[in-house]
Amino acid sequence: MLTIRLLGRPRLERDGVGVPGPRGHKAWALLARLIRSPDPVSRQTLVDELFSQADDPMGALRWTLAELRRKLGAPEAFHGDPLSGDLGPGIEVDVTVAALGRFTGLPPEGRFLERVDVRDSATFETWLLVERERVDAEVLSGIREATLRALAQGEPDVAVDLARIMVAREPLDEGPHVLLISALAATGRTEAAARQAQTSSAMLQRELGVAPSAALRDAAAPRPAQTGAGVSPLATAKALRASGLDALSAGVAAEGIARLRGAAAAAQDSGDTAMVAECLLELGTALVHAVHSHDDEGSVVLGGALAAASDAGLDAIASRALSELANVEVLAGRRVTAAVHLEWSRELAGADPALLAQVASIEAMDLHDRGHLDRARETFRAAIAHARSAGKARREAWSLGVGARTLYWQGDLPEARSWVDRSLAIIERERWSAFRPWVEAWGAHVDLALGADPREVIASLESTFELSCQLKDACWQGMSAKVMALAYDAAGDRSASRQWIQTASAACSRETDAYEWVRADVALAHAELALTWGEIDTASGRAEDLRILAARCGLVDMLDRAAVVLDTAMQARGVPLTRAARR
Repeated sequence: MLTIRLLGRPRLERDGVGVPGPRGHKAWALLARLIRSPDPVSRQTLVDELFSQADDPMGALRWTLAELRRKLGAPEAFHGDPLSGDLGPGIEVDVTVAALGRFTGLPPEGRFLERVDVRDSATFETWLLVERERVDAEVLSGIREATLRALAQGEPDVAVDLARIMVAREPLDEGPHVLLISALAATGRTEAAARQAQTSSAMLQRELGVAPSAALRDAAAPRPAQTGAGVSPLATAKALRASGLDALSAGVAAEGIARLRGAAAAAQDSGDTAMVAECLLELGTALVHAVHSHDDEGSVVLGGALAAASDAGLDAIASRALSELANVEVLAGRRVTAAVHLEWSRELAGADPALLAQVASIEAMDLHDRGHLDRARETFRAAIAHARSAGKARREAWSLGVGARTLYWQGDLPEARSWVDRSLAIIERERWSAFRPWVEAWGAHVDLALGADPREVIASLESTFELSCQLKDACWQGMSAKVMALAYDAAGDRSASRQWIQTASAACSRETDAYEWVRADVALAHAELALTWGEIDTASGRAEDLRILAARCGLVDMLDRAAVVLDTAMQARGVPLTRAARR
């Protein structure tokens, strides 16, 4: 097996032993550019990016491609136009392996293409800056996946080592701290977990100036004690699971989760693998959806549910656990692991329409985030059809409501308004207020685009924003405050618009597990509004924030729109800069 090492100093290894690699920085740059491109790249693009200063640019490209084929032992690679980075069997790339968390031992160190310096190529340097952000995020995601896998497989000491690396890489991100505390607790070192929770909380409070969420404390909490003297653990698990779900349905999230924690503990004492899988699935789902800032603990629990369901041959439970894990990954912008979970979940779903609806709706959201709007639209349609077939009204409402965003971005405003209305009708029947703010916010986007009186839009949005505050949902607050800013700007009230977009930005930055696409959308709106107001520094700053976030989370459309703002801002300062160079 030949391994291409692009993390740290680029090099080649065959079965773990170093072998001579291609000569020159541009050869490595070309190899990385082709491998990391999701689509084939034209020869002219590569010449423009890397060889434009050569006496014979196309000849330099051909020579470098031939050099890569020789060194890689891949004579069939890199032919034709455009050029694909597919290398065939027998060759692996460390970035790809690391992104899946499939490395052996500790994860690789070093940044993408360290020490590679390509002179006189501003376009490639810009690509490299963006790609390094993306690769950093993928490697961190892979370490997280390996940590969750180690916990699910009963290897907490391995999980501790991996989580410590995560904390070292991203010390100001609460998620890695939660996983480290969970791993310490899984080893049985409850005092060490409690000390780590205190240390992490103090550090995050000191550095960020904001109190960490309850997720740190909850991760260190000891396992619930068995209750009900004389009652079997299995009976206790069944009773606590039922009462926990009832509490969640009644809106008493804290009590519901406490009972589900007890149910999971009792199920594990019972030794009934099927009951363990069911209780862990319900607990993990509740941690993700019913309380804020608990997505990481929820992922740990869902990983346990997946392991138990796999052991018991419970494909439906395993499929649901994988869908929920994928949902967490999509919200966080971790595209590689999201795709793996979705593919596996779909395979286990079989022909079950309820499971297929869940998989398709999450996949469609991911497709929209990555900029594949046509595919997202069709996948949302499939999710809606599956949900209706299965009688899953809330999944249908969710797919319609999130899908309306895609239709809005495509400019299909009448159909977007139709999807909003259909979603709201189901929400009304189901009394599902928790999802209403998102749908109403996108309805307001559509109404503004259709030319509605912005003052009327503002009047209806006030209750939307207030409901999102009552629900304490930062994403809903951010989205409703952002469209409020757009409405006030349309009404000509720049001062109010500025206040609302600042409110939206603050809301999105408050939650540790907020939807990253919403953060990006708010940053984009802020940048574009500031640009129209002539506030060039603010526009540039927010566009640069967006560029980094979009690169890390694979938000291709957002990356393009950030480039437009940065281009325009630079031109406003009298500095010519092409969009291609900025990208």
